[in-house]
Amino acid sequence: MRFNSKELCHLALEPEEKFDRIGHLWMKDKQDGIFKKGEVFMERWFKLRGNLLFYFKSKESSGDPIGLFVLERCAVELDLNEERPFSFVLVFEGEEKMQHLAAQSERDRDAWIQALHIASYECLQMQVQSLREQIRSKTGQDPMTMADSLEPSSNSRHASVSEEAALEICIACDGLPVDSMNLPPNPFVVVSTILPPQQTWVQHSHTEIVEKSVSPQFLTTIGFGDSRGVDLITRVRLTVHNVTERMTGTMTQIGEVIFTLTDVLSAPNSRLRLRLVSQDYRNAGCVTVMAWANDKNASPESQNLMERRPSKRLEMLKTLYENVVSKSFRFETTDGENLAVYEYMGESKLSFYIPQKLLKLWIEEEKLKIEELQNLGELNAAHESDRMTWITLAGTSVMIYTDSLYGLDAYIGEGPSFKPSAKKADKDLEFVPTNLHLHRLWVQNEATGKSGCFDTITSGAFTAYAHKYRNGGMKRLLQQQRESYSVDRSSGQSNKLSRGAEIVSDIRSLKEECVKRCDVLCHTAMQGSGAELKRSMAVLTDKVRQLIEVCNDPLLDETDKLYQEAKPDTPPVNTTSGRQSVPANMSIGQPELSPEKTWRWSGNEFVKSPTIEPWELTRLNTDAALVCIQTKVEDLTVRKNSPADQTMWLDDLNPAVFKLKSFLEVLTGRALTAITFLTLVENRDNIPLLHTVKYRRDVIFSHAVATLVAGFLTKLRHSITDEQFLRQLWKVGVLAEFEGLLSCHGDEIGMIEDMMVAVQDLSSISFRLEETSSVESDLPRIIPSSSTRQGYYPDVSRSGLIIKVPLSAGMAQLLPPELQRGHLIKVIPVFFNVGINEQATLAERFGDTSLQEEVNVEATSMLQLYYQTYVELVGDPDTDKTQADSLENLSRRLYYDVMTKKSKNVEILWIAAEMSRKLNGLRFTCCKSGKDRTSMGVTLEQTQILQQEHNLASHVFTQALDCFRSEGVRRDNTFKNTGVRKYAFNSLQLLSVPKLYRPPHGTFGNVQT
Repeated sequence: MRFNSKELCHLALEPEEKFDRIGHLWMKDKQDGIFKKGEVFMERWFKLRGNLLFYFKSKESSGDPIGLFVLERCAVELDLNEERPFSFVLVFEGEEKMQHLAAQSERDRDAWIQALHIASYECLQMQVQSLREQIRSKTGQDPMTMADSLEPSSNSRHASVSEEAALEICIACDGLPVDSMNLPPNPFVVVSTILPPQQTWVQHSHTEIVEKSVSPQFLTTIGFGDSRGVDLITRVRLTVHNVTERMTGTMTQIGEVIFTLTDVLSAPNSRLRLRLVSQDYRNAGCVTVMAWANDKNASPESQNLMERRPSKRLEMLKTLYENVVSKSFRFETTDGENLAVYEYMGESKLSFYIPQKLLKLWIEEEKLKIEELQNLGELNAAHESDRMTWITLAGTSVMIYTDSLYGLDAYIGEGPSFKPSAKKADKDLEFVPTNLHLHRLWVQNEATGKSGCFDTITSGAFTAYAHKYRNGGMKRLLQQQRESYSVDRSSGQSNKLSRGAEIVSDIRSLKEECVKRCDVLCHTAMQGSGAELKRSMAVLTDKVRQLIEVCNDPLLDETDKLYQEAKPDTPPVNTTSGRQSVPANMSIGQPELSPEKTWRWSGNEFVKSPTIEPWELTRLNTDAALVCIQTKVEDLTVRKNSPADQTMWLDDLNPAVFKLKSFLEVLTGRALTAITFLTLVENRDNIPLLHTVKYRRDVIFSHAVATLVAGFLTKLRHSITDEQFLRQLWKVGVLAEFEGLLSCHGDEIGMIEDMMVAVQDLSSISFRLEETSSVESDLPRIIPSSSTRQGYYPDVSRSGLIIKVPLSAGMAQLLPPELQRGHLIKVIPVFFNVGINEQATLAERFGDTSLQEEVNVEATSMLQLYYQTYVELVGDPDTDKTQADSLENLSRRLYYDVMTKKSKNVEILWIAAEMSRKLNGLRFTCCKSGKDRTSMGVTLEQTQILQQEHNLASHVFTQALDCFRSEGVRRDNTFKNTGVRKYAFNSLQLLSVPKLYRPPHGTFGNVQT
């Protein structure tokens, strides 16, 4: 066993009145001397304290004890052999040798046996359990439910506060006594309350532990009451302890004091100073209590009750978050002023909502892909086999996604509103982000009134944990898939599918715009304005010509030829026998437009033809239809411009417009069919890999989207009155900065790869703000956009997303005109990562950190580009570029740190976070589970914010950091995930963690995460 010899010696030499029993005993031991062998009984002086039995050579010995027995797992029995009168033995479990002792009389022996028998901790525990049962049988309450003062209980207000307190107090002590070694105590205050006529004290809350101080200023504030008010006759007991061992919660009481809330409020300046009284009724120092009401307009309605209004800060959060908890603190600034600091943490309502919406969308896209593959018609044997494999796997995807959707529907209402880290490998919840929470810091300087609100969304890594990492993460799988694609030499793209994804996006958006412009042209014709009709025609002409130009891409020509060659030979069919009218509701993606039944213009009408017209002729026919409308518009505005003729313009234009729309359907239908065939051909050897990649990519993308939307909605509601932020949204887009604390070692390499791709894919998302009169839901809607996922790893089978964010009429009126008209807000995501744990140490010394370096270089480039665009379109946010914290200087420092090879260079994360805040960006922090390393990261960031922006006193920095980690909302997060209020670190791990990322003693331990 491990022990501190100096502490034990000091304990053995304390005054005799502190011991349970002392006296002479004869002890059988080896004789002193070289030539003396065997054991004999020798007289020794014994001292018993607790379960420690010290013995000295003699009573007069002034030195340290010569030995010690720890009375655990031992029995005290009479000596049956009785080598010496009045003897007894100590029998230790697992040891054959017994320790023989003898007293001077039978009475003395019995007294020693009784004292030793009840000295062990096990015996004491049995006594406590017996007393506990007796109290419970008489009172009906368990007296031990709040026995552990260091851990907030379920009944403690400090454990989980869903409403802000009506009244708060802060506590300071001075003149606390030092211990026997003249060392200052580690003070800790337990707060208990009782409301007359109740007779039992109830633990209410507690402060943090202040290390080695006789005059501690506690930073944690203690709240009383809620939105209904507080009863001022409540009696409060402050019990001050000296914590001697944080890991085990060992402490001794220094003293206590009792007062009522009325006493504090009626004191001068609501500041009450009281004398601490120790257990032996001695003076143990003083306690100062200061109180304040959180509602400035609150006043006692009667002598006993103070009411308050609900907190707006808390009510605003509850629209988007559930189970919101808050903790409050009071810090000192460099100017001697006070900072009121509040922490909030809530579970996002989007954790399950967004994955459900995405799964429904992806099920429809998979069904559409099956339909597109079926519409390819009859193919030769090789391509037919590939198509059937794809259709089968797509059908499997539909089944998996449908089962997942049903699983989420069943889970909602039964489990928590977030996915705990313990369930991160749960297949049924794989589309749900892990441990998604809001962490908000709200601070106000009580003297100047300056306030600030800082939000960070915390979660586990965006990774397919249930899929494991045998073949690496998403980046490696996509790279493997990419290497099998053909190079597109005509466009300069690295592969044909990248170009194909661009073509699909362009065709969909331009076709949508062309149809819209056709409708505008008809609407203009109804108004009878020649000038407006010409302008509408000019816009339509431009859009149609752009579409034709996109369809003129060499890749489409090449693919169309391959597609025709892939069809088996069929006998010619008489074209006149299959003539029928084109359906009026013909639209893209319908089976009627398959290449087997391509429509062609016979001169008077569309007819189905079994022969495929050349791709060039399809484009020319579309252009001819456009020329036909141009001619008709010219004729109407020049020759039929009389008021009587203007009423007939729409009737004259309708046939030509209908013909153009029909040609647009044929043109885009053939182009998209060609891209479908190209996708089939390019993946012919990797169709199973394609679906494995798509499945994993959908999982991580679901995590990323839910987290992003939670951050954007929170930021938008908080900054809805910030004109510069709103202008920034439509001019530059929203910056989303993700901070990772993953290591380039083991499975976490795969997690980083998943994170990289998931964050990159967020660039395919846009937000649209829309006014809504519905009060039923504040949650957004998700619709597919006309574009596909593009970039370095394109995906033709997945559309981009438009997130429609509902706003009340009052909020919508605050938007710039561009956003009111539905201007899309693009997303610029960046991802920085620095590993901080012992695995990161292994990666730096014996492994490879090139992946982390790649991540940070790319993120730095994107962040600097965003900053430059911001300066050009919105304005320079720096008022003084000579300041060390100006964005220009921060940008240079970030580039230098990223390019400098330095072990665990966490300054990269600090600078990136500060730049993001200055650019009104969204902040996200994650690690494997979003619980332990994430907690260290967000608490450090908020303490740095207090120091940089609110002048937190430098001597309070470390205490404030430890206070957040020991008493803040992150301890609640660990409990919600694992059932234990401890961070999952051990002492050995923390040796390799940067000092500022280490939790205080007593807050960590081996926990299953």
